[in-house]
Amino acid sequence: MKGRVKGMDEKNTDYSAKKGALLEQGLISPQALELITELETELSFLRKQNESFRKALRVKSAQSPRMSTKLRDALYE
Repeated sequence: MKGRVKGMDEKNTDYSAKKGALLEQGLISPQALELITELETELSFLRKQNESFRKALRVKSAQSPRMSTKLRDALYE
């Protein structure tokens, strides 16, 4: 996705792989698995929300006129 931090999908894949490995080894209790699932759901929601905020910010910044640095410096002197 445009504007997305590189590596976010890679991190998600790494987490899934680590979770899978721990499950295969039987090192995750049912309570821990439930917590991990809840955290994955929350992470997914927050990523979508973050992308939505970024999109809204891009739209908002495109609408507002930008002041040149020379003009800004002159106004603040």
